[in-house]
Amino acid sequence: MEKARQYVFFVCCLGISSGMLLIDFIRILPSISMVVLVLLGISYLLKPIALEGRQNSKPFYSLALTFAILLPSILYSENHSYLFERWQIALPYLLLPIAFIKIPKLSTRRHFLLYESYFFFILLISLIAFVYYLFNQQLINQLYLESRVMPTIVSHHPTLSLMIVFAIYVSYWLYQSKRYYKLPLEKNIFLLGGTFLFIFIHVFSVRSGLLALYVIILVELGRWIFQKKQYKKALISGAILILVGTATLFLSPTVSNKIANTTQDLNNYQNEGSANNQSLGSRIISYKNAIQIAQNTSLLWGCGLGDLEDLNLEIFKTQYPEISKPIIPHNQFLYYLAAIGILGVIMFTLFFYFPLFYQKAFLDPLLLIHVIIISIGFQFEAPMETQIGVAYTLIFILLPIHQKFGARAKKLS
Repeated sequence: MEKARQYVFFVCCLGISSGMLLIDFIRILPSISMVVLVLLGISYLLKPIALEGRQNSKPFYSLALTFAILLPSILYSENHSYLFERWQIALPYLLLPIAFIKIPKLSTRRHFLLYESYFFFILLISLIAFVYYLFNQQLINQLYLESRVMPTIVSHHPTLSLMIVFAIYVSYWLYQSKRYYKLPLEKNIFLLGGTFLFIFIHVFSVRSGLLALYVIILVELGRWIFQKKQYKKALISGAILILVGTATLFLSPTVSNKIANTTQDLNNYQNEGSANNQSLGSRIISYKNAIQIAQNTSLLWGCGLGDLEDLNLEIFKTQYPEISKPIIPHNQFLYYLAAIGILGVIMFTLFFYFPLFYQKAFLDPLLLIHVIIISIGFQFEAPMETQIGVAYTLIFILLPIHQKFGARAKKLS
């Protein structure tokens, strides 16, 4: 019975971590996995088993509180329809951490297998996109001059770019682990696949992804220098990565077109030109809108999560009527500043980052790198407001802290 429940747990985690990549085709797949996982947690509550040691629940409750801070908005939001929609999207942050508390942690092999599966899914999606690019270069290169990117299976390109960066690190982590290789070629696949993804992220050329990539490279080189004292390895690896990255930047038409588009977008904004169909200009306007909403309502507790969309659309309509596609504030912290105020932003920051620092959990490189990537994404998007963003940010926080703070079932020892 217990082996079956652990297998269901593994399949649910796989359904979230890899199923979210198919969200444009099977939108319900991650949701079904989450529902079954919650039911599994309830089954452990009703029929507990003997554990080795004790579950440490503090990091999980901290994540659950990131949902709780959204609840007071019902007291001062008029648009309850939009509020309930936001709650529905964010609900996994309440339910999944609590479910994980009750579930014994996975075996080390299955834990590795989840990351391997994620890496191979990302690799497959990137290969498909790259092949399509090779056969349609002229068309796709032109898209980058129009503030667009190449078509991919995952339509939310900023989140996908962050996922690719994390997959690059996962391939490096799996390569370095030197364990659980069933096939002689498996280790080489991680090396070659990671190298391809490193090149592809430049061809894909999404700003947030490129920034995240080079930040984690600096972080990892810093770990080699200050933590592992591997100065020579850090120097050689850094030089190789800079050389490959620089070559890709100069040789890739998509990168040069993205740079040209970004420069044009900035100049257009600075000259007070129309930001319509200008991704960077629209983002800057969305930042200003969030600050304006907070100032016009309440800097302390915001306008209320339910009313943010209406107020944001009103500003676009009155001040920027030429923009045909208004967007929400594309910064998670500014989004919350407008919706739940400075108090909400402070509480969200404390609750969200607590698991990283609790008992030095940041020493787990997968958790540290993932949170760094998410934090960079927070500056350019509002991942907590999309289904794929919630699934991606949450599952790869829960998996490492569950391995660190969870307990193993005695029957499986």
